[in-house]
Formats: sequence, C-alpha cells, structure tokens
Amino acid sequence: RFEVLRGGDPIGEKVVRVAREGDSAEVEIRIDLAVKILGITAYRYELRSRETWEAGRLVSLDGETNDDGDAYAAKVRRDGDRLISEGTWKGEIPGDAGTTTYWSKAFLDRSVWISTQSGEPLDVTCAPDGQERIPGPSGELLCDRWRVTGELPVTLYYDSRGEWMGNAFDASGERAWFRTVQETGRLAPLWPERA
Repeated sequence: RFEVLRGGDPIGEKVVRVAREGDSAEVEIRIDLAVKILGITAYRYELRSRETWEAGRLVSLDGETNDDGDAYAAKVRRDGDRLISEGTWKGEIPGDAGTTTYWSKAFLDRSVWISTQSGEPLDVTCAPDGQERIPGPSGELLCDRWRVTGELPVTLYYDSRGEWMGNAFDASGERAWFRTVQETGRLAPLWPERA
C-alpha cells in the first residue's frame, strides 16, 4: 500500500496486489486520489486495472480511469509477438512492452511502457541515478534511484531487494510522491521470468 502525497500533503493511496501461479502473474492496481482546497474536492482521480503476465510477457491489461470526470479505458491483448490496444488509445504495441505499474524492476529494461489509464504506448528511457534515503514502511531506507525520461518523466525507487518503494513526479508544479507505507509480502520474487 502506497500513500500518495502532493506538495507534502496526503491526497490518497495506491494499492498493488500480485499473485503468481507457475509462470503466470495476476496484478491488480487501485488508485484513489482527491485534492482538496478548503475542504472541497478540487480534483479526483480513480483507477482500477488488472494485468496478466506469462513468462515475463504481458498477456492482457484491462483498466478503467476517472480523471476528474473524464473517462479512460485500457484494453490490451496479446496477439502472437505483438500487443493490440483497443481502449481509449487504439493500435499496435511492441510485444515486450512493460506497463506503468512499476511493480517489477524488470520494466526498467524495456523502452516502451503501456499506460494503464489509456492503453497508449509510451517511449521511455531508464537510467540509474545514484541512491537516496526515503521513508519506508518501517523507517528510512536506502534505495536505488532511477530516472525515467521520454514520454513519462518519473523517478522510481527500488530497495536492495529489488522491491519498488516509491516514485515521484511533477504534478502541476507540485511534487507528487508515492511511498510505501505497508508491505504484506514481497513483489519482486513474483516476477514471472521470460521463458
């Protein structure tokens, strides 16, 4: 479970659930955000998505998003060595794409990530950027920092176990921060390696 902050103020949470059976993994994501000004909700964001992975390859992605009243859908299916998106964004995607869920450090090796909001492919470049101490579920921890540039500028943090501990990005001039506040099990060992 991740707490989400904007400009230092809590605005919601993200919950990631991963279950693995054999070389298949099911991933569920829930994000609920509400930015309030003087007690009135000025912005709301809700995302629900589900991914299926087999041997390190995305098989399907289904997501629905309410971005402050605007509806988006992600619907991606594997067709041989390629992926087909039929959600808000429609078209063909390279078959080795990752997703914008960040739950596996293996995504850092992929140059295309699929938006869980719209199904759109995003060209990204990931590079290590030193280490940083960040708040963790049981105190401060030292994490590897990764800079993601291209169509999705974000900073990702993974601990020494390869666990995703958080991310940060610019949100209309304010720093948005997702930080792990509760671990009920490790995600990194659940990554289904490619066959």
